[in-house]
Amino acid sequence: MNSLPDAAGEGRRAWLREMQGPCPRQSDFEKSFAWRLAFATAAIVITINVLAPPPAAPEKPVHATV
Repeated sequence: MNSLPDAAGEGRRAWLREMQGPCPRQSDFEKSFAWRLAFATAAIVITINVLAPPPAAPEKPVHATV
């Protein structure tokens, strides 16, 4: 089977080589203790808010007269 001519083939191969190149390094901030502490604190706060019981309804409705 004969292959068809491809006008964009070389550009596509160059783009693919560029996309498959080396990945950028992970930043040092994402590996820092402060980032991990902030992430853990946020996870704890979210967990507490999800597991907390709903607020109790007032025993007597409040009626205000203006």
